[in-house]
Amino acid sequence: MTGTFQCEGGCGREIKEFPRRKTRFCRSCIGTVNGQDRAKVEKARASMKRRMQDPAFKAEHIRRTSEGLRARLASDPEEAERRRKAGRALGKSGLGHAAQGAGSEPRIRVGRMQTERYLGWCPKHLRDQYRDLVNKKGVRAVEAREIIERQIEAENARLSPFEKQLLRVRNGQATVVEKFKPAADLGPYTLGGVASGMI
Repeated sequence: MTGTFQCEGGCGREIKEFPRRKTRFCRSCIGTVNGQDRAKVEKARASMKRRMQDPAFKAEHIRRTSEGLRARLASDPEEAERRRKAGRALGKSGLGHAAQGAGSEPRIRVGRMQTERYLGWCPKHLRDQYRDLVNKKGVRAVEAREIIERQIEAENARLSPFEKQLLRVRNGQATVVEKFKPAADLGPYTLGGVASGMI
């Protein structure tokens, strides 16, 4: 029969013993313990940053966390009210978003992030045209996107393969491979074995 023991985090919770257990803490307390270890926090942060570079993982993560939060707030009115009060208090305090004036570095950074989130599909040189269609000419966003996408297709049809590759490099979608350099000086010879002085 599997034994039990009390969590060493001080919460008093009874935990079942099993062979692969590495700690003597419950799930809640181990989170607190790990959160106080700077090395583990930095390791977890670096790992999450790396995983969030994958657009598919990031989208799925946002979807799951958003759905979880909505479900929690729908099923727990006290938590929803607590969050509302905290939000109102933060707004009245003048801290957070309100403390960052127009043109401040955080606002600029967030603005760029939002632009990439909503207009990442649109090449940078066509974004002003898309904004004009939506904001000045009153074209619906879906129709404006179709117009811009047709223009992108027309531009791509006119480009040579080399120009397409160059455009991908400029947009950060492709990398330039560094020129090969031998680790040691092998003399005045080309890769084909011919002495360069003879050419």
